Amino acid sequence: MDINISAKLFNKLVEKLGKETAIEVIELVNEVESQLKEKVVEETKKRKIELRDELRKELATKEDILLVRQEIETVKQEIETVRQELKGDIEALRNEVKGDIEALRNEVKGDIEALRQEIRGEIKVLKIMIFFLFALVILTNKESLEIVLRVFGLLK
Repeated sequence: MDINISAKLFNKLVEKLGKETAIEVIELVNEVESQLKEKVVEETKKRKIELRDELRKELATKEDILLVRQEIETVKQEIETVRQELKGDIEALRNEVKGDIEALRNEVKGDIEALRQEIRGEIKVLKIMIFFLFALVILTNKESLEIVLRVFGLLK
């Protein structure tokens, strides 16, 4: 690309260097300008490639995201497995506790029934003892015997 120089500058170069030398200087400046522009384009491409590589290192790629998704899915499956194992363990414990409660309930019912039977037996013994005590009091006390016989109408 040619540098657009003013007529004033060209005339000044022609005056100082001569027409041919001025043209050579302008061509040389144009050549340097072209080389500089090419160098800028090259450096820009180089920087873009470096930037792209840096971004690839820093940012997650589709493959990275896919790997992370697979890991997440694996963890979800492991969590679900543990959840199911815990549910099974909890259910087993629940059934074991229910069985223990039922066994204890039956044992307590048996103990209560045994106590009832024992108390009934004790009540029968107490009734018999009270009867014999009452009979003994009546038989040993003559006046009590007469009162009892009168109550039943056996003695007038």
